[in-house]
Amino acid sequence: MMGRKVALVVATVVFAVVSVVLVGGQSDGGLLWWRAHEPIYIFGNNAFTLQNGVVSGTGTQEDPYIIAGWYIDDSASDYGIYIDHSTAHFVIRGCVIEKARDAGVYLNSVTNGRIEGCQLSLSEAGVRLLNAGSNAIAGSVIAKNHYGAAMMIGSRDNVIQGNSFIDNGSNGLDQRHLNTWSGNYWSDYAGVDADGDGIGDQAYNALYDPRPLIAPLVDWMRVTPMAAGIAGNPVSQAGSMVITSQMPITLSASDPGSGVAKILYSINDEDWKEYTGPFTLSGPDGQYDVSYYGIDNLGNAERATELKFVLDNNAPQTRISFGDPSYNNETGQWLTSKTPIILDLISASTYGVPRTFYAIDGGAWRRYSGPFHVVGTEGPHQIGYYSRNASGTTEPVQTIMVIKDDTPPMTRGVQGTAQPSSAPQSSLTPPSPPTLVAPQTETQTDASATTPQPAPSAAAPVVDTESETPPATTEESVPDSSGVAPAPTTVHTESTSN
Repeated sequence: MMGRKVALVVATVVFAVVSVVLVGGQSDGGLLWWRAHEPIYIFGNNAFTLQNGVVSGTGTQEDPYIIAGWYIDDSASDYGIYIDHSTAHFVIRGCVIEKARDAGVYLNSVTNGRIEGCQLSLSEAGVRLLNAGSNAIAGSVIAKNHYGAAMMIGSRDNVIQGNSFIDNGSNGLDQRHLNTWSGNYWSDYAGVDADGDGIGDQAYNALYDPRPLIAPLVDWMRVTPMAAGIAGNPVSQAGSMVITSQMPITLSASDPGSGVAKILYSINDEDWKEYTGPFTLSGPDGQYDVSYYGIDNLGNAERATELKFVLDNNAPQTRISFGDPSYNNETGQWLTSKTPIILDLISASTYGVPRTFYAIDGGAWRRYSGPFHVVGTEGPHQIGYYSRNASGTTEPVQTIMVIKDDTPPMTRGVQGTAQPSSAPQSSLTPPSPPTLVAPQTETQTDASATTPQPAPSAAAPVVDTESETPPATTEESVPDSSGVAPAPTTVHTESTSN
């Protein structure tokens, strides 16, 4: 009896640490470690990859694949996590999955899987198993679904133990009774606990649970809007949350048994420290591993959980400049097709290699590898550019309008009527300023193309210039071929009156 209690207490601490961090850790304004993820689909043993939400493991019984710490809320998807035709050992741990049209977790033709410490709610089914065997569902909250856990055709020898089934339309479905249900809390259980041991005196007959719990191990708690903020945080290519030294990390635990004595944590495998409040990461930019575990007042310690972060204290910042020939006035930045355009990183993380991208007139994004040029039609063109750190931190897209002008000026002389003068003069008509036209699609190919993410499209404005009217021509003395100015011609106007 004591062994069962200790096992349940330890299992409870494991989930409580996760669930309270997920739901209640925002009180100190700290960063919660979990992060949003799109629905996950895994077909076959070879699809347990980093891209599919796997954070560790090799798929053996001793070292199962771990899918942990994800928040999945997609009402347009049929599932949150779908594992299909696999035999590898895996654990879905500490995930919060809501609003799936079919099932929060769907196991189809799967063996050796385990769902633990998860919160599965507001879906058609919290968990659905189809032709699945030898899997386990433990220490999870399954709440407010149409079906809590549904064992469909061919599912057998699965163990459902130590879960809290709360306010589901039907807490479970197992028509052939080929699976083991034991030690779960059922919100619709009508039995009593006369001896006060926390276990109902009568079985929960709907699913043949002989040891139904009178109180839930962990209550269902709605996830707060903090999830939306976390979803906006960048995630590195390795799946790690990207943070700065100004973002505190909050840990919290609860234990309905003897109570939590303390939480210990370690950064990058250094000495364990007792957690006393939100802490931050400091040091050079790069990868950091944070491990933690809770201990109750009887000395029961949960298994340590490892969280991965990338510290990036230096957001990228890019500066654009123009080589010769170029000219800037109140109209804008003028250049020619020979003008080199240069992008410089003036700020970037010390972790990894940052990358800079540019696009011309809303075209494809190109990886910047050196000065580039604007070719094509004359007139205005839009240049967009940005940089991204190796951590995934990306600066906002910057844009600038430039005006391409490859046409030389045209100068001409104008003759007029001579006017008395002691020295020859000339009158020059200035050329009209060029009329700027809307840009055409950029076709330059002097840099390699990449497509990281589209920049916001902005139509280039048409800049109108007004031609200046040349001044009126006056009479002037124009030299003849001999170099001597002829005498001015006088025109007499007579007024005749009758």
